[in-house]
Amino acid sequence: MSGAAMQADLLVDCANLLGEGVQWNEDHQRVWWTDIHGRALWSCDADGGDVAKIETAERLGSFAFDPDNNLLAAFESGLFRWDLDRDRLERLTDFEPKHPTSRYNDGRCDRQGRFIVGGIDEKDVRHQTSTLTRYDGAVETLREGIGCTNSLCLSPDGRWMYFTDTPTLKILRFPYDPATGALGPEEVFFSVDAGEGFPDGSCVDAKGALWNARFHGRRVQQIHADGTEGLRIDVDAPQVTCACFGGAKLDRVFITTARENMTENAIARAPLSGGLFVAEPGVTGLPETRYATRLFTR
Repeated sequence: MSGAAMQADLLVDCANLLGEGVQWNEDHQRVWWTDIHGRALWSCDADGGDVAKIETAERLGSFAFDPDNNLLAAFESGLFRWDLDRDRLERLTDFEPKHPTSRYNDGRCDRQGRFIVGGIDEKDVRHQTSTLTRYDGAVETLREGIGCTNSLCLSPDGRWMYFTDTPTLKILRFPYDPATGALGPEEVFFSVDAGEGFPDGSCVDAKGALWNARFHGRRVQQIHADGTEGLRIDVDAPQVTCACFGGAKLDRVFITTARENMTENAIARAPLSGGLFVAEPGVTGLPETRYATRLFTR
């Protein structure tokens, strides 16, 4: 069972179909996130002001900034490099062209700036036909047999990688070699009880605790490095999708939510669904690791 609890506040009433991939950019002093099914990249300042929305032709699952604030973007069909200022979008890879029902989903850089990103089989996540990959100029497959990639994040020292195949209700962790990127044998870090929601996106705080969003769980749950539950952040939306630390002091948790597959009656009961929320849990996070290589040289 969870310990203490606090309530998140609505920051932006953006009514996303599937808000995801939220992260803080220190250079911009802005929160960035994607509405996957809404085909848009969103951003705002730390207080929810100056909201901006960039429409996308494809669904954007996740992304990472490079040193120049260009994006390595995991669109549904593959990886692209994207210069937002010049609206320059160029394909780098194709993702699972032989599996038309899969797309890229959750992704995040390791502490060395290599992008780890995995897929989802949208026909049926129980099929487990997708893959987990790493990109550092070329695609490397890390794991096969995945239904829905989520919860990707690294411990503060980069020596543990967290991952979930959401329908399994288990968050795994792997020893991770920072030098080579080799994965060690998996172990179950945390099992979500039935009725507590499905493990979705996660982030790690400065002390190494995992903060896991619970789809159909109305919360973000802190899980300490020893696997015990800590603070629970309650959210006024059932489908909580992802969380990140941000703000000038990295002491705020920004939380995305979704309203996909909700009926009109369900939305009426939870009208803030799809909004961006924020909480101040009294702990600090880490800066988001950028993709290490400049994506554009001219």
